[in-house]
Amino acid sequence: MSTQVWDASVIGWRRLAERPGVFVWERHGDADCFWWTGSPGRIAHQLFLSAPSAEILTRSVHEALQTRRDGGDVCLRILDREDLAAALDGFRPKSSNTAPLMLCDLADRPTAARPEFRSAIISDSDERARLLRMVGGVYDDPDGLTAFFHGAGDIVGVFDGERLVSSATVVTAGDTANIWSVATAEEERGRGAASAVVAAALDHAVAAGCSHAALGTSDELVPWYGRFGFTEVGRERSAVVTN
Repeated sequence: MSTQVWDASVIGWRRLAERPGVFVWERHGDADCFWWTGSPGRIAHQLFLSAPSAEILTRSVHEALQTRRDGGDVCLRILDREDLAAALDGFRPKSSNTAPLMLCDLADRPTAARPEFRSAIISDSDERARLLRMVGGVYDDPDGLTAFFHGAGDIVGVFDGERLVSSATVVTAGDTANIWSVATAEEERGRGAASAVVAAALDHAVAAGCSHAALGTSDELVPWYGRFGFTEVGRERSAVVTN
């Protein structure tokens, strides 16, 4: 099941790369390379590597690094396996960590409490401008990186009256919906807005014909997402590497 989450995420990123001026997608061996096209800085090029062996990982990463775009580090992302982690250590990464991958069977999810918020798909330019201001205040993503999440999928927002209080991006990949960029304005937290937007995003995934929803998160949020029917099915390892 971890490969289902992984494959859906890579397909979602390929859709991101279809958006002009954000990422360029290339394939090197078993590596899907998403080269960041924005200003150099803390944004890293993303290498998703579906490697069946440590040898293929080593070869693919060497090839990708040789063709790396100028500016920024390379963030290598792999399923967390002992043999792949050992091969990764050979590149002497600047940093390395793991995070949970979670999957939800949409036909078997529990009924979630629905706080009194209105939900809607964010579509017009004014709503998107408000959204990016809100999400940009939640995530540390210089150069407006949040914008790339808001063109490859549908953005579900929850509102208190006319005020946007929380949002989530739904990017479909076959019968799996990726839930990305869940954000709640700091001043609105503690009122159930995040729960409302996740429930609304899962409803939207069902309406889009998906049978599963997938996401990556942090260890501390695993129990919280479990309330919506998500279970941990594997882990992703990410590491920042340079030439």
